[in-house]
Amino acid sequence: MTTLPPPVRDFAPVNGARLHYELQGDGFPVVLLHGGLLDLRMWDGQVRPLAQHFTTLRYDQRGFGQSRAPEGQPYSPHEDLRALLDHFSMDRAHVVGLSFGGRVALDFALAYPERVSCLVLAAPGIQGAPPAPEEYAWLTSLTGSGREQEPRAVVEAWLGSDSLAPAMARPLLAPVVRQWTLDNMRGMEGADLPRFLEPPAYTRLEHLLVPTLVVVGDRDNPTMLRNAEVLARRVPALTRVTLPGVGHLPNLERPEDFNRVLLDFLLAQASTRVGEAPLG
Repeated sequence: MTTLPPPVRDFAPVNGARLHYELQGDGFPVVLLHGGLLDLRMWDGQVRPLAQHFTTLRYDQRGFGQSRAPEGQPYSPHEDLRALLDHFSMDRAHVVGLSFGGRVALDFALAYPERVSCLVLAAPGIQGAPPAPEEYAWLTSLTGSGREQEPRAVVEAWLGSDSLAPAMARPLLAPVVRQWTLDNMRGMEGADLPRFLEPPAYTRLEHLLVPTLVVVGDRDNPTMLRNAEVLARRVPALTRVTLPGVGHLPNLERPEDFNRVLLDFLLAQASTRVGEAPLG
């Protein structure tokens, strides 16, 4: 494996915020968008393989990790991404997002299609999708308890959700996910007010024309599986990969498989085929 120079870590001034980032590798840019209640550390297992081939940029989105912004300031996550790419003079990039990060990646690809070479969505949210009660079934344990607005109680309920059950069943992974989630608990406190793309992404998925990969785990919440089906049906150039025995954090639960699928897609866009590609 090629020896890589050490990563560059710093803060970038972006739309009134200071976004903490890490940059490593050389080549065409790849940007990694973390999930909610997480931060750039969730990509630890992906950066080195990616940086062998690409300039790899990961960052703490506003309200998470070490990034800082004025509290109560409305912002658009996809506009933060645009401004960050501008900061690095990156005209185009491969964009990879998980969960909330997938929601941001979708918005960005629809708002700025000329700046996205390809799109990778892992366990993605879709802004504007019809409400699905099962997506928030994990919150029912707090209903009527008076703790619905307590960040710590909500975080603990999330850690006990069906989405995270496969990850939390792994003895080495569970304490890491717990610590990262608790570290980002301020993301539950409503200090930052995200504004998503309008009209919402769900209403315009057919306009997403860039090559797109969707990766889901078959043990994730049914809403995430339904999101993958909707994307496969409505996005023209899409490949769907299902990882068995995996929940909401495929890059952490099965990093070797995730990395193989991700790199194959990024290195061979021209051969991407629309369809389902389950892994055994």
